[in-house]
Amino acid sequence: MSKLLLAAFFTLALLRSGSHGAGNDRVAIFSTINIAQDQTAGDVACAFCAVNIQGDVKGDVAVLFGSVSADPDRTISGDVAILFSSLHLGDNDHIGGDLAAALSSTDIPSSASVHGDRAVLGSSLGLAVLAGPVIILAGITGMIIFFVRRNRYRYPI
Repeated sequence: MSKLLLAAFFTLALLRSGSHGAGNDRVAIFSTINIAQDQTAGDVACAFCAVNIQGDVKGDVAVLFGSVSADPDRTISGDVAILFSSLHLGDNDHIGGDLAAALSSTDIPSSASVHGDRAVLGSSLGLAVLAGPVIILAGITGMIIFFVRRNRYRYPI
């Protein structure tokens, strides 16, 4: 168990540093990833953070519980996947791959383009899709408890 905790600690320490590999990939947790105007990044992945794109991204962008903001005339060559996040693209931005946004808000101007597929599941509909099975299961459990307990106890006369 201690070896597993030690491995998890070192993994988080490596992810916290923010830049990995020869491909200029960016990874962060609980921080901000800034891609300056004269920089080109590879893949970008973060959780609980913000991604500010002023340069270009040659890979994919994946964000969990954060935000992605791109200046006008920027290019993301790969896919963009966000969950519980917000996406704001500038005018004439270009996504070369697919866009997948679940339980997220998107601000995409009409001048921005997505070359691949676009799948956007908004906050309210996505929450209903996730909460629906839980509500149904809770209702069934409540009915079982109601009818089983009803037959067990005698009512006072």
